[in-house]
Amino acid sequence: MKPFLKVDDTITLHLPGPALALDVYEAINKNRTYLRIWLPWVDDINHPNDTKTFMEESMSHNSAGTRLTTFILYGEKLIGSVGVVRFQKEHRKCEIGYWLCEDHQGRGIITKALRALMAYLFKSKAINRIEVQILCGNERSKGVPLRLGFQSEGIQRQAVRLYDQFFDVELFSILKEDWLLRNEV
Repeated sequence: MKPFLKVDDTITLHLPGPALALDVYEAINKNRTYLRIWLPWVDDINHPNDTKTFMEESMSHNSAGTRLTTFILYGEKLIGSVGVVRFQKEHRKCEIGYWLCEDHQGRGIITKALRALMAYLFKSKAINRIEVQILCGNERSKGVPLRLGFQSEGIQRQAVRLYDQFFDVELFSILKEDWLLRNEV
């Protein structure tokens, strides 16, 4: 399977397709308890057919340019996802999201994957601003944008309702000019 982006010798990003549906389901199911703490969509994935439907929706969004879903493979194993959850083309900005299997965290994988995706977005998609929203309390996830040079723009109070509770959300952003100062695109 040809990757969408090669991150390094072991990490690749792949576009959604039917061949990945079962692997995505198994990764989510194995990490359900952990992922559910921060991600509202986990409860909607209860059967391999749910990920088939998600693959079809993701392929449609990718084709339409409204999102860009990719899956992280570490060697041959699917271990997470990184992508654009919302493009705002008229403003040349987007919002990204990511998740990673618990047993692959702490190795810099998501940081490397996101760095590769960001370089692609700034260069190939003419994006000027990338945002990420992280639920307050998710310190591991918060470290990723900070390592990549994002700036905190503040807390949105009770901005997300998850499992009948309201959570504050911290907004991070990076501009293309900031990225260029830190990286080669």
